[in-house]
This record gives sequence, C-alpha cells and structure tokens, in this order.
Amino acid sequence: MAQDDFFIAEMQSLSVEGSGKTRSAIVPPAAQGEGFKEAYDWTTLWYDALADGRRLRLICPKLLNFKAFLADGALKVDGQPARIRRTHRHRRHDIVEINLPAGAERISARSGRWQGESGISPVQTAHFAGLNASLHISRNNQLDWIEDWARFHVAEHGLEAMLLMDNGSDAYPPQAILDAMARAGLKRGVVLNVPQTYGPVRSKTGGGGAKFLQPAMLNHARLRFLSRARAVLNADIDEIVWSRGGSVFDAAVESPLGLVAFEGCWTSPAMDSEPPFRHADHLHPEVGVGPCPTKYCIRPDGWRRHLGWDVHRPALPLPMRLLKRSDFGYWHCRAITTNWKAYDRLQPRLSTEADPFAAETFARLLPQ
Repeated sequence: MAQDDFFIAEMQSLSVEGSGKTRSAIVPPAAQGEGFKEAYDWTTLWYDALADGRRLRLICPKLLNFKAFLADGALKVDGQPARIRRTHRHRRHDIVEINLPAGAERISARSGRWQGESGISPVQTAHFAGLNASLHISRNNQLDWIEDWARFHVAEHGLEAMLLMDNGSDAYPPQAILDAMARAGLKRGVVLNVPQTYGPVRSKTGGGGAKFLQPAMLNHARLRFLSRARAVLNADIDEIVWSRGGSVFDAAVESPLGLVAFEGCWTSPAMDSEPPFRHADHLHPEVGVGPCPTKYCIRPDGWRRHLGWDVHRPALPLPMRLLKRSDFGYWHCRAITTNWKAYDRLQPRLSTEADPFAAETFARLLPQ
C-alpha cells in the first residue's frame, strides 16, 4: 500500500465553546426525543475551512443564531477583515463563501470578548480525479464489513477509490480502515476524521431529528475531494448495490443527466442463523416492508458540479422516479449494524426464502 495513495485527512474546525453561546435548537422542545440534548450540535461553527483558489468555503451546520459570529467585521483572514461573498443556505447545513487572499493560513471569528480561529484545508480533488469512487460516513462498522463492501463493488462495478468519513470510531484506529481498503483491491483511499456529533436521529414516532453532520459532510466531500472523480456512488456500508446492467459507474457516466438512482429492499440472514453476520448472509428479502429510499451514483463534473448532495438524492429539481433504474438496486443488510440508532435492527424479521439472484451474486463475489 503506497502511502500517497491511502492517507488520513483532518478538518480545520472551529467550535464556539467558551463563548457562553449555544446554537438554537432547530426542534421544538415538545418534539425532542430521548437523548436530544446530548446528541445535538450546540457549539460547532464550521466543520472545515476549505481553500479553493481565491475562494474560502466554510462548511457549517445550520447556522441559525450563529450568524452573529460571521457578521460584518467578525471574520478575519490572517488578521485582516474578510468579506463574505455569499451564503448558500440548505435545509440542514450552510456554506459560507469568503474572498481569500493568496497564501492565507488562518481564519478567525469573534463575538463580544470571545475569539476563535482555525487553519485552512486544501482542496484535494486530484487524488480521486478520473476514478470511480464511493463515499460513506461510518462509526465503528466492523473492518470486515468495510472490506467486504469494497471488495464486492470493486468486482461488480469497477470501484477504484473510497472516501470514508470516520465519525469518531473508538473500536480501531483510522489506519486499520485504510488497511481494509487496500486489502479489498482499491487503488486509492482516504479516511477523513470527523469527530463532531452526528446529531439526534428521529424517534420511532418520526420527530426530533436534527442531523446536520451527514448532509454537510456529503457536500464537504464533493468540494474537497470528489469533484473531479469519474463518478461517485453514495451508499452506506450496509447497502450492497446489485446490478443486472453492468457497472453503476458506467451507467451514470452514460446517462444523459450523468445520474442514476435506484431503490433498495431490506434483507435478513436466515431466521435460525447466529451472529456474527456478514453481507453475504443477507439472502432473505423481508416481508411486509416497503422499498428503501433511493440511493444514487452521479458524475460530479459539468453542470452537475453546482448540485448539492444529500443522503437520498442530489438537489435536482426533478422527481427521482424519473431517474430510477430497475436494473440496479441495493440490498439493505439488516444485521450489518452496530444498532447505534436503537431501532432494534438486530431483532429477527419475517422474511422469504433465499433470493436466488442474491445467493448467486454473493457466492460469486463474496464467497464464504
């Protein structure tokens, strides 16, 4: 494994901790579920400060009342007042663009007597240029799950590179993830350390979600690493993308819009089987559940470079059903989880007999 091909990246983040101020809660108190206060991001001002030529982008959680930290005169670059060019406001994150003097190294913000600063991260799009890449956010997923996911998609789709945003894993060091990527046959890989809180997830009754991190990080990945990739697959480690039509990357490249979308279905191991489980154990489609939301593969170049990315779709003003393909889909593997959302995913589910297509595909690509 060449060190230049596989590396660990850091972000230049800034928290307002110590300022005496906290972010407004985006969820009303009555809708805040159990653990909301512990999981909510009360203090992050920006996740990363990203230099791209003469432009600096601050990748932020939803700013809300933290706009005051970025008001006129509050931002400085290397001690000099900075001018905000524009702010891109999204549903769950914001991106602030600032003019960047040549050679700048630090950016600071202030409010009252408090001041904080961070360094500036470089754009690293050359690392993934021209490659079929995937991106993921992960915390403590088993290393064999990560390796199996990559190995399957290398063989079935021609995956060449992986960006994994590690959200504070404490079961292993980042280098262990890089080693798993290399064993799977990837050409290049990056582990980006993302220590900030993921945010409170929705309760079973549907309320209380305030997940700023994942959508912000998808767009951070697009801008810092992936804008020159050949095509990018957005799928989680528990989602195996199957094909009846060749490579999903080729399909995205050949699509008139440079984008393909596909639904998933929940699958489980056999009812009488015992853990530990791998992807290849998930041969049984579940009964009584609807399709999983779409995932997608996209070319990030051309006019698509202006599209924001989100978990289940890019910010394209078209219904996803118009882009949905039936020759691609994904198996949402029920037991590939640490059960961190406390949704009882490890409880047995009513399922059908083994799907012959899944059995054949896993036997070919992930033989046990």
